Amino acid sequence: MDETRRELPPPPFQRVPERGGRRRRDPLTRESIVSTALRVLDREGLAGFSMRRVAEELDTGAASLYWHVGSKDGLLDLIMDEVIGEQQVPDPEPERWQEQIKDVARTMRSTIRRHRDIVEISIGRVPMGPNALRYTERVVAILRAGGVPDRLAVQSYLLLLSVVNGFTMDEAGYEAETEAGEVPPLEEGAEMVGDYLGSLPADEFPHTIEVAAHFADADQEGRFELLLDLFVDGLAKRAEEA
Repeated sequence: MDETRRELPPPPFQRVPERGGRRRRDPLTRESIVSTALRVLDREGLAGFSMRRVAEELDTGAASLYWHVGSKDGLLDLIMDEVIGEQQVPDPEPERWQEQIKDVARTMRSTIRRHRDIVEISIGRVPMGPNALRYTERVVAILRAGGVPDRLAVQSYLLLLSVVNGFTMDEAGYEAETEAGEVPPLEEGAEMVGDYLGSLPADEFPHTIEVAAHFADADQEGRFELLLDLFVDGLAKRAEEA
């Protein structure tokens, strides 16, 4: 995101220390720590992520990291903000606001899928770093430009985050189990589910049996696009009624 960078006031829930003009003699910077930590996370996942592991990658001690970022949670907050900053949000085009919101969601999903376990890190975190604030500003601007009332714009923005995170969490969980050999690949697994549901007792599961073949549909891209259509169409209808 390329907005002009300004010093913003510290947000609530701040876990990263404010150092002001104080500098250490070591060559580390917060930026280098965050970029290295993100590489470690992408490569090893959350289970293999630690302050010690990041310090080793930087050829330094963990104490140096703590001085810059405060804690492991503080570093994870910074990683989240870094990933949010990778996402480009276009300038509002009122006549295209619905498609722009879909593009925002598509970009969000592809960014999450590019970074291992990042959606798991997002659970329980309130993103209020500078990138997150600017991201919120730009997405809300699209919604308001499209005529979405203010309260609905905020609520739908927060729900959009939840919807995309939930979808990608399911994707990431299934992919992790597939890599571990615990479940078959998506297409094969979906076919197995469809066959199984179709074999259930007809007297107890008549509706499930009738639609069993549709459970074998493994088109995740199509499913995500349907989710976006349902979400944005419903939002547009509610905005018109407001």
